[in-house]
Amino acid sequence: MNRMVQRHDLVWLDPFVDLEIYADASDLGRFSRNWVGQSRPFVVTRQPKPSITGESRISLGLTLPPPLTRQRVTLHAPREAVIRHTAPLGLAEALPHAPPAWHDAIERILLFCQEAGATPYVYGSLSWQAVTGHGYLTENSDLDVLFVCDEGTDMQRLLGALSGFKDSTPRLDGEIVVPTGWGAAWREFAAAYRSGGAIKLLAKSRDEVRLLAADEFLGPMAAKDV
Repeated sequence: MNRMVQRHDLVWLDPFVDLEIYADASDLGRFSRNWVGQSRPFVVTRQPKPSITGESRISLGLTLPPPLTRQRVTLHAPREAVIRHTAPLGLAEALPHAPPAWHDAIERILLFCQEAGATPYVYGSLSWQAVTGHGYLTENSDLDVLFVCDEGTDMQRLLGALSGFKDSTPRLDGEIVVPTGWGAAWREFAAAYRSGGAIKLLAKSRDEVRLLAADEFLGPMAAKDV
């Protein structure tokens, strides 16, 4: 792997590795073996401390396709089994796989992300549908977007645009991820950001979960954004 894995990244595994011994349940391990044999990816989940799985393991997840949707496979695979590793699927790449009724919302998101300097990726049901061809999406599915920010992101502009999606169809869910490595649900971050420190948010990193104030979450971006 050329870079450290992050939550929501996509990982493909060596089909010759016996995954049954790494899955939480043997029947799911057998499913994982078949899944890998079809050159399908897993998603990187939050990584446990090395003392739990050993430093040579990587924690991965998979939401099973219909009719098994909502069941999850979890496994802690050896790092040497990883044969390909990419960032999550870009939102623009996922657009052709989304329902036509979603296209207008996705195009608006792509536009305001470009204007605010954020990079949108997709995860959840739309991502799984795009990378596998299985029908993961239902009429009740959310649009899960990862808004990856850098030091040049205009956070106020990004949050202002997101506020227009509070009651949208599809429901816009997802996370804001900042250079500190922390990510948080965008609605929760927006509330904390506007609270002046009165509200903390549940932040997740590659291997931790913490309650943070917005300025702690943002790190050096906080001073720029004042």
